[in-house]
Amino acid sequence: MYYGGGSPAVYYGGGAVPYGGGAGGYYYGGMTQGGIGDSEDSLMGTVTIGRMIRVCTQRWVTIMVFVIIGLVGAFAYYRISPMIFEAESVFEMNVRKPTIVGKGVITEDTSASFSEVFNTRLARLRSRTVIDQIIAQYRSDYPSSTVSDTQLLSTLINSKMALQRQSRLIRVTVRSTDPRLATELANAYAKAAETFTADQNRSESDNAVAWLASTTEQKKRALERADKDMLDFRVANQLDLMTSETETTQQAIQKINGTILELEGQITVATELRKTLEAIQNEPEKFGSLPDSVPRSSEIGLAYQQVQKSQADRNALLARYTANHPEVKIKEKEAEVYAEQFKDVVFRALETCKANQDLLQRQLAQLTPRREELTKRLSELELKIVSAKMKLEQLEREREVADIGFRGLLQRTSEAQIANDENTAIIKQVEQAYEPRKPVLPNGMLIFPAGPAIGLVLGVIFVLILDHLEDKIVGIADIEQRLRLKTLAVLPHVRRNKREQLARLVADDKFSQFSEAIAGLRNLLDSPRYQEMAKVLLCMSTQPGEGKTISSCSLAISCALSGQRTLLIDFDMRRPRLARIFDRKANEFHSLPHTLAKNDRALFEKLPIPSGIENLDIVLSKASSEISPASLMGSGVIVDFFRWARENYDRILIDSPPFGIVGDVMSLATLADSVMIMCCPDRTRFQPIKHAARHLTEAGARVIGVIVNDVDFGRRNQFSQYDYHYRYAYRYTSRYGAYGHAKRVAAADGQEQQAGGKKRVGLDAEDDLTPAAAVRQDVVDVSMTDDE
Repeated sequence: MYYGGGSPAVYYGGGAVPYGGGAGGYYYGGMTQGGIGDSEDSLMGTVTIGRMIRVCTQRWVTIMVFVIIGLVGAFAYYRISPMIFEAESVFEMNVRKPTIVGKGVITEDTSASFSEVFNTRLARLRSRTVIDQIIAQYRSDYPSSTVSDTQLLSTLINSKMALQRQSRLIRVTVRSTDPRLATELANAYAKAAETFTADQNRSESDNAVAWLASTTEQKKRALERADKDMLDFRVANQLDLMTSETETTQQAIQKINGTILELEGQITVATELRKTLEAIQNEPEKFGSLPDSVPRSSEIGLAYQQVQKSQADRNALLARYTANHPEVKIKEKEAEVYAEQFKDVVFRALETCKANQDLLQRQLAQLTPRREELTKRLSELELKIVSAKMKLEQLEREREVADIGFRGLLQRTSEAQIANDENTAIIKQVEQAYEPRKPVLPNGMLIFPAGPAIGLVLGVIFVLILDHLEDKIVGIADIEQRLRLKTLAVLPHVRRNKREQLARLVADDKFSQFSEAIAGLRNLLDSPRYQEMAKVLLCMSTQPGEGKTISSCSLAISCALSGQRTLLIDFDMRRPRLARIFDRKANEFHSLPHTLAKNDRALFEKLPIPSGIENLDIVLSKASSEISPASLMGSGVIVDFFRWARENYDRILIDSPPFGIVGDVMSLATLADSVMIMCCPDRTRFQPIKHAARHLTEAGARVIGVIVNDVDFGRRNQFSQYDYHYRYAYRYTSRYGAYGHAKRVAAADGQEQQAGGKKRVGLDAEDDLTPAAAVRQDVVDVSMTDDE
């Protein structure tokens, strides 16, 4: 977490220095050009509870003036406002679920509640037609009335009509400056509403019956057209003829399929026989038995028997004779003859079988195209029949719908004629309006509290705007929240007549409130978290008279009294003040601008002179019309001078001119280690400090915080929280006066100590504090931690 919300952590003017110490400490700063927040640009500024309490406490008189003005305005409004009387009449509305609504459609709307139905009716009763009817009713009931129609119309437009909760009662309220007129219009309103509702019910019923009659006639003609379309479609498509043709085609296809199957079977048998004959033709010994369906089967059988017999006889002879025997040769010749005869018979049977197979295949080839033709025709017929049936079914459905609609309209027409005289909404007046005796407006119980309340709100807004426009810093919150700067010290108001006395007060009265506050600031700067950035300090202000010179002198004296070699430099070269404060004449010192103008580094040793306070040297200036301070600030001799000062002193304080008036501060701020801005409550403005801090940061300077000066703890303000610290210090000092006196003596005498080759005179930083000052330092640290 960072105090200013910036990342990475930055100190306001430069290097990252943790406010609380350590890695987990808080950081001041982190403010960019938009860091103040958009709320500063508003008319009232940042509105917080603390700021409202502070502004209201300071400017309560202005707020009371607004409250009194509001009360007077409320009284004047009550007196000049006309008296308004209110009359009220009540009528009851009974709503029956309509049998016929709209254009004759029978419905029961269960989704709408009674309140929705009533609100719909009320909207109709607020129409211009009803208002005109109310005016006519009023003229009829009160013919002697002299009220103009314009006045009646304006009164009726401002009237109200509301449904009483958990009931069916409607209250009509009419307001007018004339109580009698309000009463008469309220009663006329109820009568006109009753008449209007009855007329509207009758008109809706008549419209419904007429609409039903015309719709019934349309449905009748639609039914007749549906019948005619069905008849024309049947005649045009000849659906019955296509169905008969489909059946015939299916029978023909079945017959052809049977014939084809039979031929295919015969072809298969012929093929097998052909294969058998071809086999036994080449190898007669494979012959077994043939079916009777084989051509020449008996002849083949006889020929095969002769072949077998001749071969058997030859084999018998071979058993008795040799192969060359004449009888054996005769039998061989005989067997060969019979074998040739067998082959011839088988050949003729095979040719017969081939002829039969070819005939069967030709017959099959003739039947296949016919079957395909019939199948295609059957598909076309079935597609036409399906399409025709679908269209016919669509026509039948349309006719059925037309018939149902026609019969339903006939029934609704009958019901509409019965409900013609019924009312869907009945309005009846249950309470007449009576002439009011007391006005309802203006309402004093509302006006008189509202006037001061409005005045109070306007007063608070006014003082907030005024406070924002004045743009003055009045409290710690303005510094630490709005500016994101740390409050380094709060310096009390001191009653002194001369500036010289006030500047040397730290040396003259070391136990005053002012001295304690300066000591606390010095110890804060000597702490580990500020020590590295507090060697060269620039004390500046945004306008003259804020105490930067006195604060610079006081802090320099306090540092010197603590044993630090301190150099106080008067860089306000246009209006130098330190020479008069330390009572030095012009011939007693070398002027800073005159010495720097010579651009001789060796002359720097002559500039510091003793101030009359141990360990404190001062560098004084003389105003000159011949030397331009702006030119000196732009030269390199200033850098050399500060380098020399750093080498010879422990603490260097710079008294500068106000920021914004001249440009010296910007140059000095970049050469100093840190910058402290002076602030006076109810005097210093917020925007100049904001402007100064921003420009110094952009120039590379480190702004470590604000010194609040000239705080009067005797009166109540935003810095009163610091008052109890000083009261405690005073009580401690008065109770232990001897201790304080002993400390003053010790501080005056001093003790010489040798440390690191340097001689330190006086008390250490811790010894220089009285117990009250130590308490003040602790309280400052704790309070700042709480603010974080």
